[in-house]
Amino acid sequence: MAVSPHSMRCARRVAREVKNSGGSDHDAARAVHRHCAVSLLRAHRAARGYTLVEAVEALKQVLAERGTPADGLGHQRLSQWEQGQDVPSPHYMDALCFLYQSRPDRLGFGSDYSEEDSFPRNEPEDAMNRRNFTGLVAAGATLVPAGLFGGTFDPPSGRHAGAGYVGLLEELVEQSGRQLQSAPPAEFIPARMMDLARVQAGLLTTSGAAMRRRLQRVYAKNAGLIAIRLSDVGAVADTFEWFGIARRAARAAEDETVQAWIAGWTGDACAFHRQFKPGLTAALAAQAAGADRPCGVAVLGYLAEAGIQARLGNRRATFAAVTRADRMFALLPDEEIVADGFHVSEYLLRWNQANALALCGAHAEAAPLRDRVLELPPSRHDLVGRSLLYLDAAAAHVDRGELEGACRTITTTWLRLPEEFRVGQVPERVREILAPLPDRSVPPVAEARELIGSAASNS
Repeated sequence: MAVSPHSMRCARRVAREVKNSGGSDHDAARAVHRHCAVSLLRAHRAARGYTLVEAVEALKQVLAERGTPADGLGHQRLSQWEQGQDVPSPHYMDALCFLYQSRPDRLGFGSDYSEEDSFPRNEPEDAMNRRNFTGLVAAGATLVPAGLFGGTFDPPSGRHAGAGYVGLLEELVEQSGRQLQSAPPAEFIPARMMDLARVQAGLLTTSGAAMRRRLQRVYAKNAGLIAIRLSDVGAVADTFEWFGIARRAARAAEDETVQAWIAGWTGDACAFHRQFKPGLTAALAAQAAGADRPCGVAVLGYLAEAGIQARLGNRRATFAAVTRADRMFALLPDEEIVADGFHVSEYLLRWNQANALALCGAHAEAAPLRDRVLELPPSRHDLVGRSLLYLDAAAAHVDRGELEGACRTITTTWLRLPEEFRVGQVPERVREILAPLPDRSVPPVAEARELIGSAASNS
């Protein structure tokens, strides 16, 4: 391939523009490939923001986790693959697909001759299937025709094949966690329910105690993800029913970490739904997980407590919980601060801190945290979270007596939000802000109330 006249800076700019408009990493890579005339492999590196050296180090880490040697792998070798001067061997090819969450033909190696729409579209699941295809075949897994359990895979028989299937489900739920805030609820929740059907099918065909505990752990995580997403847009009864399902599965799995994770998120949901007593109990249960060492679920417990104390009007207790969360977060190892739905990323930390401080009226302290959250990449995809932060800013306007500015922020936030998100937390927060304001004497307030009321009556 001829050397591209475009710089890596240009490639990253193109990738950033595609992602800012809602495109995926794959979309960004294709755009870079077309615009900058670079290979697909190099385009994927640019889309992920890796330098050549960083990509090599990431590949070495992938290989090390698999116990596969990486002798001879260096930036020159990766550059040769990117320029089409050499082709990676199978284990390097698989590591590249894992790193870029893609498949060989999308990285420029070979072609995809399958008919379009031959299989259901499920990007996270596709990624997991591509990543594990070789391992499943080696384990003797049997793929079934499209239509059964979603048409992608079915529980195989035999001890080794069962292990491969369970491993696939485990990786799939981890991948799903990374889409927790970004995927639309109408797509995310049914997909997790389908995953639960697959886990249930595995439980029906597996008798080993260890394997059943692994499946129950996956079941608990999927049910927990459903409950968390429902807490944004669903009814209170549905939310807590799913948390109950997740909690029972976690107990069956005998996994204290997953139980603490579910407790932390239950406390968070209780804060919003004003179930303060059970919420504090759940928050304390999550905090107990950090008794002997700092851990992400304990931080989540402190954040849940902060939200509850803020809604109770306990300003001092809110600040104390926010501070404890901050201190423990600073001690967490890197593997505990990833944005995968099961740990506490900076985005989750700062969002909850900013929200809790705003709810208790500490707007001066909340503002810089809110600004930081809105700078972080997840805020572009977390439509509910971003909207709630804007509404916190509207509440600050109200406290300063700037009713027109507050109502303008509320109206703009509401109109920009897709209809499927105009239920649950966002309208409740709007009503909470508007409730104490004068009704007819201030036109912007009446207009904002009418806008939210008419939307609610049409939903």
